[in-house]
Amino acid sequence: MARRKSSYKKKPSRVRRTYGSRRSSSNLGWYIAIGVCVLVIVGVFVGSQTLISNSKVNEATLCHTDGPVNVTAILLDLTDPLSNTQQIRLKTIIENEIASSSTDTMISLGVVSEEPQRWGSLFAKCKPATGEQANALYENPSLIADRYQREFLIPISDKIDATLVGQAESQSPIMEALQSLIASTPDFTRARGQRKFVIVSDMLQHSDTLSFYRNQGWEYFSSRDGELRLAANLQNVSIEIMRIPRSGNNIPSRELVENFWTRYFDRQGSKVPSVSSMGDL
Repeated sequence: MARRKSSYKKKPSRVRRTYGSRRSSSNLGWYIAIGVCVLVIVGVFVGSQTLISNSKVNEATLCHTDGPVNVTAILLDLTDPLSNTQQIRLKTIIENEIASSSTDTMISLGVVSEEPQRWGSLFAKCKPATGEQANALYENPSLIADRYQREFLIPISDKIDATLVGQAESQSPIMEALQSLIASTPDFTRARGQRKFVIVSDMLQHSDTLSFYRNQGWEYFSSRDGELRLAANLQNVSIEIMRIPRSGNNIPSRELVENFWTRYFDRQGSKVPSVSSMGDL
């Protein structure tokens, strides 16, 4: 009896070739994806180099040509000298403000003085890169750090030291010095990011225009068209007041002082000021 042929048929080898083809296609997809990623990384690297090489900086202000991103103006009212403890604390506060500011933040420094020629910006420059986050592939961290120290940090530190040792003065024209600092700070009203005004003062306005010591408050100011003279150039500006405490029998009433400045900053369009004390004990 002849043996019946088996009905089993061997699967065509092309099935394995199909599997191999799919695996090759999958690998090819991975190769393409990796290649695209490499091209993107190279593109970013080259683009970064191009931006850096084409970046232009104003040598006077250290700002890039499109101006500062943020602005921080600091007004120091030292018409009554600070104690040694207050001086140390104030310098630490300013140093922390500078350290926490981002690159391309304009830092402007001014003082309140009875002498109008001293009003305005004593220092106004953008904070340059510090070198801490420099990319060693195409930047020189040491050169960047050196420029930061030489052109920015040392000059502003020297200016702060010089202002802290001022002599007592007979007037405190806070309003006038504040407006002068705004006017002389480059791009204060046009900065693209955050705008901040830090005021270190007892907030006791005393000038020929208005004096709290003569019991002249907001009503007096308004009756002489003072409101019409306000520039409203603090629109959406953050105000931080570091109040220097004063004591004595002839100190103007707290109600008069607070009522005036509340209305003043409201008319100028700023955000609600935050207030802290410098302390003296």
